[in-house]
Amino acid sequence: MEQHTLTVEKREKLGKGVARKLRRAGKLPGVLYGLGNNTSVTLDPRPILKLLLSEGGRNKILNLSGEGLVGKHVFIKDYQVDPVSRVLLHVDLLEIDVTKMIDVTVNLNFVGKSIGVAEGGVLNIIERSIAIRCIPTAIPQHIDVDVTNLAIGHSFHLEELTLPAGIERSGKGNPTLVTVVPPTKEEEAVASLTPTAEPEVITEKKPAEGEAAPAAGEKKDEKKK
Repeated sequence: MEQHTLTVEKREKLGKGVARKLRRAGKLPGVLYGLGNNTSVTLDPRPILKLLLSEGGRNKILNLSGEGLVGKHVFIKDYQVDPVSRVLLHVDLLEIDVTKMIDVTVNLNFVGKSIGVAEGGVLNIIERSIAIRCIPTAIPQHIDVDVTNLAIGHSFHLEELTLPAGIERSGKGNPTLVTVVPPTKEEEAVASLTPTAEPEVITEKKPAEGEAAPAAGEKKDEKKK
């Protein structure tokens, strides 16, 4: 797992007013949840924002730099963002022991084109991340899931996933990660374009030249043999 250096400063003054002043000055207030005592800190928001926008950024180890904090290793535990401006408001850092196993969540990366998709099926991703347990330095950026052999109607479960060396499943259960479903056929009501046949109109035979036409309602006598 890639590691980064993060410079932080301890801060004594607390409160919402102090936090607003720090933000106006371009700094980010935060709290370091240590293995011993918790410490209020101030830092540059740009490295935190860059990590949050990168793949697996919350799982990257941060080596602290600052008076009294050198040598500490942390993760981004939590953060707050303004819902309108999307500006970082606060960050929580969690100190870790890099020699001990921890529980983290890692994204899944689905690779390959499945047999079912080639036959017209649809790949239905159900879980995009899983919980794992390992030492902090062994956390992968993501875990690949090969769906090549997945046919229509078949599913891939967590127990079928081969994890990298040194990584264990965290938690119980065997959830479905991905499945291939049959293609959806939309039934459309199509109006018939064939015009309705008009009823045959039977007209009376026109009288021959010189022959009087029959009066209204009168039937013409049949020709005698």
